[in-house]
Amino acid sequence: MKLVLAAMNAKYIHTNLAVRYLDQMAKNHSIDGVSFVEYTINQHLPQLLRELFLLKADYLIFSCYLWNISQVLELCQDLKKIAPKTCLILAGPEVSYHGTDLLKEHPFLDMILCGEGEPAWLPFLNACQKTIPFSQVPGLALRTPHGIVQTPSAPAFDLSDLPFPYDDLDALENRILYFEASRGCPFQCSYCLSSHEEKVRFMPLPQLFLAMDRFLSHRVKQVKFVDRTFNCNKPYAMTLWKYLAEHDNGITNFHFEIAGDLLDTDMLSFLSTVRKGLFQFEVGVQSTNPLTLAGITRKTHLKKLFANCRAINERGNLHLHLDLIAGLPFDTLQTFARSFNEVFALRPQQLQLGFLKLLKGSKIRGQAPDMQISYSERPPYEVLCTQWLPFSDMLILKEVEEMVDTFYNSGRFANILEAILPKFPSAFAFFCGLGAYYTKHGHHLIPHSKERHYEILRSFCLDAGLGFPTEWEQLCLLDLCLHEKPKKLPAFLPPDVLFQHRTQTTAFYESPEQVQRYLPAYTDESPRRLAKITHLQWFPFVPVPTGLPNHTYTYTLEAGQSAILFDYAPALRSITGRAAMQVLPL
Repeated sequence: MKLVLAAMNAKYIHTNLAVRYLDQMAKNHSIDGVSFVEYTINQHLPQLLRELFLLKADYLIFSCYLWNISQVLELCQDLKKIAPKTCLILAGPEVSYHGTDLLKEHPFLDMILCGEGEPAWLPFLNACQKTIPFSQVPGLALRTPHGIVQTPSAPAFDLSDLPFPYDDLDALENRILYFEASRGCPFQCSYCLSSHEEKVRFMPLPQLFLAMDRFLSHRVKQVKFVDRTFNCNKPYAMTLWKYLAEHDNGITNFHFEIAGDLLDTDMLSFLSTVRKGLFQFEVGVQSTNPLTLAGITRKTHLKKLFANCRAINERGNLHLHLDLIAGLPFDTLQTFARSFNEVFALRPQQLQLGFLKLLKGSKIRGQAPDMQISYSERPPYEVLCTQWLPFSDMLILKEVEEMVDTFYNSGRFANILEAILPKFPSAFAFFCGLGAYYTKHGHHLIPHSKERHYEILRSFCLDAGLGFPTEWEQLCLLDLCLHEKPKKLPAFLPPDVLFQHRTQTTAFYESPEQVQRYLPAYTDESPRRLAKITHLQWFPFVPVPTGLPNHTYTYTLEAGQSAILFDYAPALRSITGRAAMQVLPL
């Protein structure tokens, strides 16, 4: 028997948990002939067809998700023509809720493994080895002489039996490593598949600690927990967080999806003490409209959530990622704008504006006809319009999404944005106007350099009648310097702005006293080397902290010019990647 588990990830940096679990389970039970392969959806299908054909597998199982199901079906249709003896099986969340229908619609498929794969895995392998019939494998949709049938589901899997998925950590440098400590969710959000399972199952803590030790000992860059609400059990979450803080290697970052309103004083107090960059939190706000939250059966204590997010941001040691979903029931353009403005005011490091996806098996998909929610029939089943939000308004939100990603989430425009935003009625109004301008001039059709984006932002302000004073141009330079040593500049900045004080800059780097005072970690470096790894820039104003959670600056013209020293050492950068900066006395 030769069985191959195939993953098609969205990006090369991603890893697939499912195929690794099953592969490791086969190894742990000394079952030969099982292996896995990982590809990406960005590879050409003819190339993938060639690779899969050359595997000469008896059984080929695809791990199916929203982002890859179309490519998987296309590949399987061609594979059955060139390798008719290969048994083609689909598994994963995208096929778990309509297995028999898929077999009816696609005659080139042989079987569908529905639901959790782990409890069905060993029986499935036994069936492949012909020790039991496939009809005894739980959760399996298959073709029989009597037609297409689906066997009863298996009991929920005990996470203590879950193997560590990565036996090749050394080969996964610079890849995102996913992990799960629990399955299920106590909440009932109608758009989420996790709402099917109210009871949350947890991996035993000793087993979890051993897994974390392996990540920490290999000094991996990031571990991304896929648990739906990691902090739904406070003692469990706190125990792990404290363990990770106590065993911190100074490098590894751990990403968790949490409910922001479930954090309490004890948790916030502890989190304020951890290393900068140790934890990264993703909080799904989704909407602040009470009607919308009720319409998706989502219970959120918004006041507490906002207070907790502000507390996290004040400390500045945790990366905060907040989510909003457009196209939810009862949400109009106006109510969504209010949600956006309220969440934006928190100044998270990332604000993700996503669009409702009506997943197969989700409660809201069944409600869509009655709610008059139209969505694409093709994956990812994204909302097109609702009775509250016409398609024309959806297009506006698409423009806002692109502008937020480009000009806010990138972190490269933080200071200039804080100067411009007060000129508009709201943050949403600004991003709406910028998006309309961007589309009107065709900027959305071609890629742009970061320098070009500063030029587009300036043109928008001029078009809006705001002007673009010299101080704003210099704030653009400040934003550039905060991310990297500037080499190429936007066209509106004088080309010699980087060299206007070359004599003073040279004198600074050649002065042992100055280096010892301001760059004590670099006293052994040559002046030439110092000038490469740091940057000294003069500005016609003195930067003054705004006091906002994103640690931006305003300016004081009356105070005269200033010299700012930027240090690009990775260890000194902020959680958003900004360089360390010092304002030097002139």
